[in-house]
Formats: sequence, structure tokens, C-alpha cells
Amino acid sequence: MDYRTVFDIADAGYKSGWFVSFGLIFVAAGTWLVATRKRLPGGWGKHPTASNLFAFFFLGFAVLWTLGAFFSTYGAYSSLSQARRLHQVSIVEGLVTNFKPMPLTGHAMERFCVSDVCFEYSDYVVVAGFNTTTSHGGPIGEGLPVRISYVGNAIVKLGVAK
Repeated sequence: MDYRTVFDIADAGYKSGWFVSFGLIFVAAGTWLVATRKRLPGGWGKHPTASNLFAFFFLGFAVLWTLGAFFSTYGAYSSLSQARRLHQVSIVEGLVTNFKPMPLTGHAMERFCVSDVCFEYSDYVVVAGFNTTTSHGGPIGEGLPVRISYVGNAIVKLGVAK
């Protein structure tokens, strides 16, 4: 059977950059706090020790969170991408069964099985692999013939029948 590729981690690239970039907003705010801590309005100017502690703590936490978010998400992407590139993936082919779409409210994972291998994902969970639910335009549906390359529960390549 011929399959049309609808997701390939090699083409998708590092999708979690937006998540890490969110932390940069707080790094910028923390940098501003540190730079202006002696001129902060209200009671902050009257309590320089508290002002300094808060400003440096805020900046430090923002930097650590952003670095942690980057290293964890990029590490997962890099690991899956390398497994895909080196053909160290498992492959399952067959019909989608037990399909449970994510509701439009988004408060559940979308789930399905192919043969005896089951997958779950959500648009609202930051992952390196495939995670586009049907409520957001994803291609999966009950009875759909698919070919999936995966590592663990992460889909690194998804093909649907032409």
C-alpha cells in the first residue's frame, strides 16, 4: 500500500521553540527588574534589600526555567530525530482502531491503536513528535490505514493511505 507522509520529524524540525521563547519574556522582565530595582515605584524603593532579593530571584528563576525548558524539549527532539535518522524506530502498519478523539474543549488526550500498539497525544502537551489532534485538523480517524514510525509513545513519522 502507498502512504502519503503527513508528519515527519525530519521535516517538522524543533517545534517547541515557542515554549522556550515564552520564558524569554520573563528573562527580559527580570533583566528590567534588576536594572531598575533602585528606582522601582511604591514601597520597593523603601526596602532596597527586599527589592534586590526579589529582582535577582525573579531573574534567576526565569533564566533557570528557560534553560530547563530548552534542554528538556531540545533533548527530546534531538533524541527522536537521531533515532529516525539512524532507522532506530519501530514501525507499525494497519488500520486505526479504538480511536478516541480529543474533545473540542481540549481536556483529554487523543488516543488510538494500530494492531497492538497504542498512542496518545494532545496539541496542549509539548512534545517533539506528532501531536495534531483531529479537533485541530489532524489526519487520524477510525479505520484509517496508516504506517507509523515511533519510539516509545512518540510518533516520529506518520503516513496515511493515499
